Amino acid sequence: MLTQRIRAEVPRAFKPLLAPKRYKAAYGGRGGAKSHFFAEQVVVRCCTRETRAVCIREVQKSLRESVRQLIIDKIAKLGVGGLFDVLDAEIRGRNGSLIIFVGMQSYNAENIKSLENFDIAWVEEAQSLSEKSLRLLRPTIRKEESEIWFSWNPRFEDDAVDNFCRGPNAPGSDMMAAVSVGWRDNPWFPEILRKEMEADLANDPEMAEHIWDGGYQIISEGSYYGKMLVLAMRDGRIGDVPYDPRALVTTGWDLGFGDDTAIWFAQFIGDEPHIIDYYENRGLALDRYAKVVREKPYVYHQHILPHDGAKGELIAGSTIVATLKNLLGANIEVLPRLTVAEGINAARMLIPRCWFDAGRCAPGLKALRNYRRQYIEDRKTFSDIPLHDWTSDAADAFRYLAMGLRPHEDKMKPIAYPKRTGIV
Repeated sequence: MLTQRIRAEVPRAFKPLLAPKRYKAAYGGRGGAKSHFFAEQVVVRCCTRETRAVCIREVQKSLRESVRQLIIDKIAKLGVGGLFDVLDAEIRGRNGSLIIFVGMQSYNAENIKSLENFDIAWVEEAQSLSEKSLRLLRPTIRKEESEIWFSWNPRFEDDAVDNFCRGPNAPGSDMMAAVSVGWRDNPWFPEILRKEMEADLANDPEMAEHIWDGGYQIISEGSYYGKMLVLAMRDGRIGDVPYDPRALVTTGWDLGFGDDTAIWFAQFIGDEPHIIDYYENRGLALDRYAKVVREKPYVYHQHILPHDGAKGELIAGSTIVATLKNLLGANIEVLPRLTVAEGINAARMLIPRCWFDAGRCAPGLKALRNYRRQYIEDRKTFSDIPLHDWTSDAADAFRYLAMGLRPHEDKMKPIAYPKRTGIV
């Protein structure tokens, strides 16, 4: 059997992917050399031992949309052209290796069985892989010691590949090796791409963060807070922001009459608003929400409610305010009726000063990033009215918090902390 040892240079960031694993994942922004790494590894593997590899995209209408040319380029770069026969639809190794290129949408439960004996399945542009395709692929690649590789530029947190490789139920380290790689990890990052990146950063930092740094795509058109939160991330103001027991906590509530109830938790450290926690749920009685708030290890200054907090609660005719005062014991403030635009403006004034805890506030931050104006299709423009969707409850609670904090900032900082320049 014809095999050959070859030497390929591998950037340091990819080293965890060299050891055998059932799943290998490389994700990040443009210019990180993810596709180049996996293409080269396909060629190396096919040279060193007989290997069947399938290169997959969700949709592949022609071979021009596949990684076929990239594989051919890597064969030439590594100087192993004599070990392969490049055919129209596949590449065959003289040692019995085989590389084919397919689109998952052409497969169903029956015809995907043709891939059962493959050693490697590499899914390129995996952010487009559907949940159905992922469910078909995983049990199909079943040969002993077979591997499934994923390379992609992150798009949305709920994309199938992100949920599988990076979600809370992702396979453990015994089965999965996943690395985040970007242009900084590529020792061969070309100067022309550097210039493109710098231009994008100057013109649209929000989209550049998605394209070049591998951040999730933010719906920028019509977004109220997207760019502000990108800047907060870039400034290091989204990270580990712990509760400081020396400072009091204020909460901002959006009361769910048929929707979710959302609650933000904030405290002032010096003159910095620290957003330390977020909670949302639906369908619970008011005393259950109060119990959640009480059981957190915080000492409260006040709880800010929207103007409809004075509505009657169906508990012996008591108002929500009276019920919460009884349950929480802290100061309850009901905001006057203000316009949504006033609240959004208050939130926009607050966010550039805020530090957010990335873990505890993750669901709320996701909602704030995606909170946007309604789009009027026939006019091809955005209205001044927010779109009411899954983001609304968190966004409403945050604007109530912002409006409530404005006149009370002095009361919220009982300790004179030094100005911080970074999260410790």
